[in-house]
Amino acid sequence: MQRRNTAQRLRILSAIEALGHTTSEELIAYMSKNNSNVSLATIYRSLSIMIEDGQVRKLKLGDSLIYEIVKEKHYHFVCLGCKSIYDLKQSDAIKIPKELKDFQVEDCDLTFFGYCKNCKNI
Repeated sequence: MQRRNTAQRLRILSAIEALGHTTSEELIAYMSKNNSNVSLATIYRSLSIMIEDGQVRKLKLGDSLIYEIVKEKHYHFVCLGCKSIYDLKQSDAIKIPKELKDFQVEDCDLTFFGYCKNCKNI
């Protein structure tokens, strides 16, 4: 059941969208700088509600927990140098491993790790 979006929740959603991929610490810092009237408890409670309602997705990318707005299915690339996260269009090129032939696969979350074009030349 999707709940109604409060003004504070809309500000948090807007902040996540502005940041793209964000940790809770980055979101809190952004909210403090731009919307000082939203408490920490409200931010954490809203994140939980938005995840439950399917508006926001929480991902474990490397060592970080990242939040992003739910949009079309996509993969991620995480740069090991600058820590930037890039969205990649989902491709049909990924084949289901033969070990899963007797399973019913419903979803796949794929993350590539390496160096972006700027970091690979350093």
